[in-house]
Amino acid sequence: MNVLDIKNLKILFRSDEGFVRAVEGVDISIGEGEKVAIVGESGCGKSVTAHSCMKLLNTPPAYTQADKFEFISRDGIIHNILEKGENEMLPLRAEEMAMIFQDPSTFLNPVMTIGEQLDEVFIYHRKMKPKEARKHSLEMMKKVGIPDPEMRAEQYPHELSGGLKQRILIAMATSLSPRLLIADEPTTALDVTIQAQILELISERCEKENMSLLMITHDLGVVRQMADRVYVMYCGKIVEQGTVDEILSKPQHPYTKALIDTIPSLDSEIDRFVQIPHNVPHPMNKPNGCYFSNRCAYCTELCTKQMPPLFTRENGRKVRCHFETEELWEK
Repeated sequence: MNVLDIKNLKILFRSDEGFVRAVEGVDISIGEGEKVAIVGESGCGKSVTAHSCMKLLNTPPAYTQADKFEFISRDGIIHNILEKGENEMLPLRAEEMAMIFQDPSTFLNPVMTIGEQLDEVFIYHRKMKPKEARKHSLEMMKKVGIPDPEMRAEQYPHELSGGLKQRILIAMATSLSPRLLIADEPTTALDVTIQAQILELISERCEKENMSLLMITHDLGVVRQMADRVYVMYCGKIVEQGTVDEILSKPQHPYTKALIDTIPSLDSEIDRFVQIPHNVPHPMNKPNGCYFSNRCAYCTELCTKQMPPLFTRENGRKVRCHFETEELWEK
């Protein structure tokens, strides 16, 4: 049974120059207890897709539509996210779905202590008295590995390191054991050692609480460590999807292959890093045909004229490319 089921998701943003097509016809599903990653460069529509799951995009400027956008809560109730108003979404957030944002400094209130912000979760959603809420807040801080929680609870966000602030966000997001946890680039701006700790913590919390995970990242190393299945996104479209092992061991789309090729190997000597030529197209100036055609080493005339559909290949793999894998890599 899928916890989240999205069909033909489209997200537009209205600007002074016209409408920006941020997401175009995306299908995503997440099973119970499953860990799914959406990977791609900045500007590909990953975070916008994640924010739409919790209905965090303001209308206007964002306009969202889908043939199906269903979330199933732990009590088995099917929720049509697009039909719900803000008052209906508030109970779902934190209790059934929660998000770990990529910049904790932005999402922690600078004029409230850490303890007060954690207490709010239990006071609002569990109707606890402040004293009882503080007890639960301290327990959550211990669970996410924050030393001396009584002292930290009295501190303000600016007094904490980036790693501790990210742990606070994880504590807030997982306090009520939501069914779906969304992690949007949760290790951005953290050093490598802290990144590993944060990823391990997220994985541990998901396993202990049987939470499904939607991980948004551009880091294929994170994908290998955290995900069961992967959606590769480019210019608002899914260009490849499959299991982690399939995607990373034998990519079938030139963009996926290019992403993997940019990762340097520890046992190889290189003079310079591999880069994907050019940049992600501006969302209001996308190429004709395949959106990756102007950066693709295997581009043909057909690619520049016709957008390939998302073909289903062996073992349920899906790839948005005109050519079969063998034909592609023999060129």
